[in-house]
Amino acid sequence: MMRRSAFILLAVWVCLPARAQEEWTLRRCIEQARENSITVQKSRLGTELNELSLREARAARLPNLSLSTGFFEQFGRTIDPTTNTFANQKIGSSRASLNTGLTLFNAGRINHTIQRARLNVEAAHLNDQSARDDLALNVALVYFQILFAQDQVDIARKRRELARQQIERTKALIEAGSLPANEILNFQSKLADAEQQVVAAENSLDAAYLQLRQMLRTDEDIRIRRVPVEARIEADIPDEETVFRAAVARLPAIRAAQLQVRSSRLGVKIAKSALWPTLTIGGSMSTNYSSLSKKLDGFEVVTIPQQVSINGSPAVLEVPRQIPVLKDNPFPNQLDENFGQSFGLNLSVPIYQNYRSAAAVQRARIAVRQAELDEMQARYNLRTTIQKAVHQARAARQQLRAAQKAYEAALAVLRNTQEKYDAGAAGAFELTTAKTNADIAENNLLSARYDLFFKRKILDFYLGKDLSR
Repeated sequence: MMRRSAFILLAVWVCLPARAQEEWTLRRCIEQARENSITVQKSRLGTELNELSLREARAARLPNLSLSTGFFEQFGRTIDPTTNTFANQKIGSSRASLNTGLTLFNAGRINHTIQRARLNVEAAHLNDQSARDDLALNVALVYFQILFAQDQVDIARKRRELARQQIERTKALIEAGSLPANEILNFQSKLADAEQQVVAAENSLDAAYLQLRQMLRTDEDIRIRRVPVEARIEADIPDEETVFRAAVARLPAIRAAQLQVRSSRLGVKIAKSALWPTLTIGGSMSTNYSSLSKKLDGFEVVTIPQQVSINGSPAVLEVPRQIPVLKDNPFPNQLDENFGQSFGLNLSVPIYQNYRSAAAVQRARIAVRQAELDEMQARYNLRTTIQKAVHQARAARQQLRAAQKAYEAALAVLRNTQEKYDAGAAGAFELTTAKTNADIAENNLLSARYDLFFKRKILDFYLGKDLSR
């Protein structure tokens, strides 16, 4: 008994991974696609670049600070940098300086640049969200396409099973002598057609799964979770204006276009600032070194003979004199002795710039007009897309009504023909024809139901509803 229990537990444990394959929800598919999408990743990089531009624009308010230094060897007739005198020998020199500056006035260029960078960051975030939303819609449509393909597979398999059952029933009637032997040929042809439809439906399902895996950028063998597809004929379809207003209020692409217009208008102010004077304040500290520099190292007393006349007679007197003793001035001493500071204001007034500034202003104004036209084009494209979506949704609803009636009529004909066939009043050709018509009507009904469902989901996207529900 213990061995049998252990064997059963082992068998269940081995079979469990195959049966417990995790199903992918629509939300998980969307998250996976967003994480792996190259388009979304590039959009994020664009956002990071705009954020860097914003930080750079803000830093322009702060003073700049730079340190420069250099070492030089001079030959021939050169100027000693410590004494500014000519020398005809080799000189080794060094110089170091620390400089800083701050812009006091530039006609608001820095503030306008910061405001424009902030708008560009916000627009970049909106463009990123737009890319994510568009990807979510595409993933959702493929997800629902898989559901449609799976339903087609189920229907095709059911028809194949019914065709097999019909063959068995016909065989029984032939063996009982109620039908001739050639009656089974029509049903065998129907079974072959059903098997072909199963293969075609399975191929369509595999193709839909392949498309989903490509969007998710994964090689994993995934299976999605089945969700109920509701496509009620009586469901209301919102009017175009309601959908358009909701889309304009929430779609990131429209808001990004509006921000681009504001950003381009700031570009005009930035271009005009180049026509105004610029006032800056700055200061510097510097020092230098020269290999020719000397320092006093004391005095040396020497006796210098000097001829004089005493009472008309020549004489030589020895006169003591102090002669300064010089030696090389050390590097640290020179840095301290030559240390200097400066401070000042600088005013730069543009007078004539070869039409560059004026042309920049004109280009900025053209950019404003282009941004306004881009916003108008985005609104127009959105309105035409919504008009088309609402029209298609209403047409899909009418198509579903017609498909429902056609399917009900085909089922009634099939039931009547089946009763006649069972009673011997109808032949196999009539029965297979009725079945074929019923199959076509069922396919049309399924297609119409999913078509309306797809069209409603597109409207839900523009209305801001959750596509995964």
